[in-house]
Amino acid sequence: MIGKSLKIILVLAGVYLLYIVVSCVIVPSFHEPKADSSWKPKIDLNQNDIKGVSPDKVVLLQDREDSGLARLQLIKNAKESVDISTYAIHKGPYADLFFGCIFDAANRGVKVRILLDGIVNKFNQDLRLYSYAIFAHPNIELKYYEPLHLGKPWTWNNRFHDKLFIIDEEVALVGGRNIGDKYFSAAGSKGASNDRDVLVFTEAKRNKASVLTQMADYYQFVWEHPYTEKAVKKISHRKEALGKNKEKEALRSLKNAKDIYPLPINKDIDWKKDAYPTEKVYFLYNPHQRINKDPLIWKELVSLSEQATKSIYLESPYIVPTKKMLEYVDSEKITVNHLKVLTNSVASTPNLLAFSGYWFNRKEIIDSVDELFEYQAKTESLHGKTYIFDGRISLIGSYNLDARSTFLNTETMILIDSKDFAHYLQKELNKTIEQHSLQVLEDGSYKNDNKVKESEAAIWKKLVVKALSYVVKLVDFLV
Repeated sequence: MIGKSLKIILVLAGVYLLYIVVSCVIVPSFHEPKADSSWKPKIDLNQNDIKGVSPDKVVLLQDREDSGLARLQLIKNAKESVDISTYAIHKGPYADLFFGCIFDAANRGVKVRILLDGIVNKFNQDLRLYSYAIFAHPNIELKYYEPLHLGKPWTWNNRFHDKLFIIDEEVALVGGRNIGDKYFSAAGSKGASNDRDVLVFTEAKRNKASVLTQMADYYQFVWEHPYTEKAVKKISHRKEALGKNKEKEALRSLKNAKDIYPLPINKDIDWKKDAYPTEKVYFLYNPHQRINKDPLIWKELVSLSEQATKSIYLESPYIVPTKKMLEYVDSEKITVNHLKVLTNSVASTPNLLAFSGYWFNRKEIIDSVDELFEYQAKTESLHGKTYIFDGRISLIGSYNLDARSTFLNTETMILIDSKDFAHYLQKELNKTIEQHSLQVLEDGSYKNDNKVKESEAAIWKKLVVKALSYVVKLVDFLV
């Protein structure tokens, strides 16, 4: 009898496993996204007569500590509303400070909304305790995008990768950082992740010409979307008490901030003094479709690549050009004079699965670009997603150059038309290249550089990347 029951269980488990493979692997391999026939590129690089039409100014946030400080200060200075979306919140001192600022703002009467991915955050016990406190607070709401449904495995691939802060609909922050210690740590911190953000200020609230209005409308759309659900729908008295204790802990962290965070979060900083004027700013995002999405951000990047004549700078933590992505590219139309690319090295990458997809295509990428550089570090990694065209158009945000960001995930990017900002961004990117990166030669070795030493990856890491590269090639549409 026991043997028969076990056999039934094994058969059912096998059927469910097959159901998962079909839903998560086989269907995405051939599913065609529904295209938006009305889509048009945002920018025509041949038009140079647009002058000073944008009410928006932008500030580049590159330093890890500055970026962390900006987030905390934005929340602390909020008067009416705080809307936040991010892929993940990682347990640690910075997350406690972050929630301390959230509860402090909400206690002042500020309305706070937080959107998170529904799978990667589901099993974060620390966040679960915070969700109990949020549920009990009248001024804070927390929602999950595409939470885990065991009966709907076709939804598992479509992750929420947005990173966006909107404060009082007057200032916003767009970038590629999640909430966690490694994104905002001090210089020399082991495991640090280097990225970029952009602060956006507008002259007038709810101005139709401002990108802030586009962002606010998008956030509202996602907040009300059928794929979005409340993180907590009801709690017991015991959980409510646990939440209250967690809120008190967060507020204590805020009170003792100087002992936790190296920068003075209570000191007012005039971020606007470093702001650049813009000709126009656009907010880009992928459509909210299940399985494969219409790759709107990728199409924008392809359009700009085909229009550019002078230079293209591309920075991504990993670059995995799949067959499906390349179907959108007409290589004969890309005639730019110089194409420069920066990504991680085997030594620096923390994401072996995604990086192995790049490693399989590395030789092809070397042959396709003018200069390929790899970041050299063992204790830090490159996490920035930065794209610059003809020293005029800059894009910064959450979009990686791979199929997952192209077809599966939600993504957010800011497109900035400003020669001055692009020039500054290009200079900062070149600093990273000159101080921390090595050029890859045609044979795959590094060009000798007296300033930068090659970071030698561990043998096991090299072997894993090489082995995974052959496996990932078979499912690169999921990576």
